[in-house]
Formats: sequence, structure tokens, C-alpha cells
Amino acid sequence: MVDENQWLESAFLPSAVRRRPADRYTASRILIPNALSRESPVPVRFPTSPRFWWLSVLVLAVLLRVGVMVARPEQLTTDRDLYLGIANELREGHGYSTPDTSVPMPTAFRSPLYPFLLVGTGGRPCGVAVLHLLLALGMVWATGRAVVRFGRGTDLSLPFLAGGIVALDPLLLLYSGQPMTETLCSCLSAVLLWRMATSEDTTRGAMIEGVVWGLCLLARPTYAVALGLCLLGRLLLNTSPKRERGSPMWAPRLRFGLVIVVTALAVVSPWAIRNGMVFGKPIVTTTHGGYTLWLANNPVYYAEVIEGGAPAWDGESLRRWQQETNSEMERLEIHGEIARDQWQATRAKQFIRENPWRFVRACRHRAVTFWSIFPGRSAETGLPVPMLWIIAAGYAAVWVGGVVALGRLWSQGQFSNVWPVLSLILGFVLVHLVYWTDVRMRAPIMPAVAVLVAVGWRRQTSSTPEKQSASRESGPLSPAIDVNMAHRRDCGGEGAEMASVHLLPIRLLRHASADPNFTHVPFW
Repeated sequence: MVDENQWLESAFLPSAVRRRPADRYTASRILIPNALSRESPVPVRFPTSPRFWWLSVLVLAVLLRVGVMVARPEQLTTDRDLYLGIANELREGHGYSTPDTSVPMPTAFRSPLYPFLLVGTGGRPCGVAVLHLLLALGMVWATGRAVVRFGRGTDLSLPFLAGGIVALDPLLLLYSGQPMTETLCSCLSAVLLWRMATSEDTTRGAMIEGVVWGLCLLARPTYAVALGLCLLGRLLLNTSPKRERGSPMWAPRLRFGLVIVVTALAVVSPWAIRNGMVFGKPIVTTTHGGYTLWLANNPVYYAEVIEGGAPAWDGESLRRWQQETNSEMERLEIHGEIARDQWQATRAKQFIRENPWRFVRACRHRAVTFWSIFPGRSAETGLPVPMLWIIAAGYAAVWVGGVVALGRLWSQGQFSNVWPVLSLILGFVLVHLVYWTDVRMRAPIMPAVAVLVAVGWRRQTSSTPEKQSASRESGPLSPAIDVNMAHRRDCGGEGAEMASVHLLPIRLLRHASADPNFTHVPFW
């Protein structure tokens, strides 16, 4: 005989506010007695638990990345950006220095977080693979958590959508098998979005978020622009749902932002102090910015790519330009990373001032390149042309979904709530309008794109904040619930013998609103 409260809860309470018994996640069927006789149980098939689906998404993300690594194992040791070499110098006790030099030469050309993580892998391919798989798992999980937080009660299918987007993203898959920062930065972006979505207007919450921002800055300096945009938006917009009407606006937000900045600087400070001791200048970012600015704004690149119509800068031409640049700096006796970085930045700025309209055209070209639906040419990616078109169709669908989601959020008055997501995207876009850009530069913001798409497509339960507040105050249940309709929804239309019962007992409503065990079901 089924307990009365059990069948009432199963028949009337929506899945988001049911009790949390130990076997709820594993049961695939429950028995709901007939609403009139209470004697003939009717089987109700539940969809598989959220935990099962999330395990499926995580396993899929791992299997796809393992497949990429197995198909191209040599890429795990291809050190394109010298991260493996710097990590090897650290293991050998030479400090953070340039690899393959007769005498250890300290460097700040690359951001320090990723090489320090590579030290723990021992430089072995299996170690790099395990690190990247763990980072990918964290990225998928944190992306889903961010959707739940930003969505504030959204149905659980949308976190699966966002997790699936980043799990299947071709660029993230491609660079998961290479010792580069794309996998690390995408994971940090997802964790950052999750923390920003918590809306904890407390010192502790600000400090935790500041730590994540600091780690992001140690992985890629581009996050600095996103941090500025995020804090500016929080200062001007009400991005916290916990602020009550009539409460002070500027003071709490300013204090919250200052705590984030101070904490982030504290995380970055060891790197700046080290650079001050080695180079005589407390470099907070890297000595890489001048090179990337000159790389993106020089006469050869403009002539061949921006104005010449080449799909990408030819490798031979790029190497020739690099050799000419190094030769010119040698001729002018410009030595040292800081001096070379400043000289290249000065040359780029001078070229931009002398060619303003060409620079505008180059910015447009870089924007198109940044959001290109093609991950690269067939010769670069090793993928057949039909596969590239399939990938292009997938990216096009995501971009269209993002634009539609943004429009929905604007029309619903939810634009300020997703400002942290937009600030991360805009920060990277603005930087790469000016600095060097290719399609892989957008990899760190793919979790933000996935969160924006998922949150923008959620169902809006009420049109105004006042109605949402009233809905929360009245509790999760309506005083009249049609059992037959609920049964048809869960069972796919079966069970016609189920009678319609209106006016849910008041004691059950009180029980649901007062029992602390009734809560929103977490997706994990």
C-alpha cells in the first residue's frame, strides 16, 4: 500500500520541488494510485535522472578528446609556443627562462600559469593528456553550473545544451591535444562564469571571484579588459538579484568591485614581483603584447592579407617578416625583452597613426576572422572539406542561436543579468580587433557563448520582476492542479483512467512550503 503523502507528492508536486529521497535519482518508474479509488497503481515513467545525463555529457567530452589525442599523438609534444620548454627549464631548476639557450635567460614572454601546470606532468605526453582531460571536464561541468545559476530556475535541458556545445566544439577538441593555453583558458572562463553567476554580494564571494580573475590574468592578459568591462557594468547596472529596492547602489557595488580587484592583484603580485626583481620593472602581464600588436599591424600583413585577399598569412612570408624585424632590432642595438617589446609596440602604433583607414579595414577583417565559422583550411586542420562544411554549419547554428538569445534577453529585460557573460565576450573581441587574431583566439570565450545561448532560450515564467516575486512568495504550487494533465505530461499521454482532481489539499501546500527537504533539484 503506497503511503498517502508519497502518492500525493508524486501526483501533484512538479519535479523541481519534490522530496529528495536517496533512490529518486535511480528510480525509473513510480506508482501513482488512481486518484479516485487509490487502489490501482498506474505506472509512471520518469526520464532518466539529471546525474545520468551529465555523466553522459562528461564521458562524451572525454572520449572525443581522447580520440583526438590518439589520432594525433605527436601534437602532445609539439611545442609551438614554448610552454613545454619553459616547463622543462623550471623542472631543471633554471627558473622561468627561455628554453634551448646555452645560459639560462629569464623571460616574461609567456604567461606563467600554464607552464607551471605543465611542470606537474613531467613533460610526458600522457601527463599533458591527463591535465587537458581534467581541464575539459571542469569546463563542461562549470559551464552547466553557470547556466543553472544565471537561468535561476531554468529547466535542466538547457544546462545540457550548454555543456554539449563546449563538449563538441571543434576548436576546443582540436586544441585539447596540443600543449597550448586554449584548454586551460576555456576551463578558467567556465569557472569564472560560474562564480560570477552566484551573485554573492559579500566580501567572501568577492574574494573568491577575485582569485579566479587573478588566475585568468596569469593564463592570458586579455582577461584584463573583460575584468574592466565586468566591473564597470556591475557599477552601472543592477546585476545582482539580491539587491532590494531602496538600498544604496554605489557603495556596495564599489566595495564589491574593489575587493575583486585587490584580490586579483594579490594573486598576480608574485609574478609582478618576480619580474621586478629580474627585469627591474614589475610587469603584471607579459612582454608579448608589443610583438602581437606589431604582428597584426605591419605593412606586409596589410598588403598580403587585409588588402591582398589572402585567406591567411603565408608561413614563408611570416618567417621572412620575423627575420627582418629581428635583424632591424639587432641593427638598432635593441636588446632585452622589455626594450624589444616596447620598440615593436611603438612601430605598430606609428603605423596605425599613419594609416587610420587601413587600420579600420584591418579591424573589420579581424572581427570576421575572430567569428569565422570555418576552423581553418583543410591543409592546416587536416580535416576533409566536407567535414569543414559540417563544422561551419554547426558554428552558424550556434551564432544564430546566440543572436536570437541576446534579442530575447533584451526584450525580457534580462540584459543586465547576463552582463558578466557579455563582458567576457566583449573583452576578448575588443582586444583582438587591434591585436593579432585568428580563429583559435575565441576558444576561451566559447563557454560564455554556450551560457548565453542556453540562458537566452529559457522559458520565461513571468514578464515582470513583481510577478516573479509574487510567484516566489506564493510558493511552488498553484491551489488548483490538474492531475490528469500532469500525468499526461509525464507519461506521454497514457493513463486515460486518471481522473482530474482540483483544489490540492491545503495541508499538502503548507507541507510543501514549510518542509526544508523540498528544494530545487540540482543538476549534479
